[in-house]
Amino acid sequence: MAAQKSDNPKAQSKKGGMMGMLSKVFGVGAITLGALFFAAMFDVGHAGLIHTLAGSAIVLVPLFALSAIAAMFLSPQSGADLEEMSAKVAALTEAKSKMTSQILTLQNQMDSMSGQDVETLKAKNKELQEQLDAIHQAEREKLDGEFDTLRQRNKELEAQIKQWALETISKNVASDKPSSARAA
Repeated sequence: MAAQKSDNPKAQSKKGGMMGMLSKVFGVGAITLGALFFAAMFDVGHAGLIHTLAGSAIVLVPLFALSAIAAMFLSPQSGADLEEMSAKVAALTEAKSKMTSQILTLQNQMDSMSGQDVETLKAKNKELQEQLDAIHQAEREKLDGEFDTLRQRNKELEAQIKQWALETISKNVASDKPSSARAA
C-alpha cells in the first residue's frame, strides 16, 4: 500500500511538471505577443511595426488569445502541488524515522560492545588488583618475618654483649683486687 502511494505522487509530479512547463511556455508566448502588439500600436521607435504586423494580425491575435488562455488553464493546480509536497514530506518523514531507528540500533550495538569491553576491563582490573594486593601482603609478611628475625638476633647480641660486659667487668674486678692489695 505504501508503494502505491509513492508511485502515485511520482506520476502526479511528472504530470504537474510537464503542465507547469507548458503553462510557462504559453505564458511567455502571450507576454511576448502582447508586448509586440503594444509596441506596434504606439509605433515605438518608429519601426513601422503596425504595417509589418497588419497582414499577419489574423494569425497573431488568435495565437495571443490561445496562449493566454492556455497559460491560465494549463497552470498546475495548487492542490496537486500540495499533494506532491505532502507526499515528499511523508517520504522524508519515513526516511528520517528509518535513519533514526538505524542510528539508535547502531548506538545500542556500540554501547553493548563498549559495555562488554568495560565489564571485561573491570574484571581484569579487579583480578590484577587482587594479584597486587597478594604481592603486597607477601612482601609485608616477608618484611615482618625479617624484622622478627632481626629483633631476635638483636636480643641475642644484646645478651651476648651483656654477658661479655659482665665477664669483662668480673675479670677486671677480680684482677683489680689483687693489684690494689699490693699497692696498699
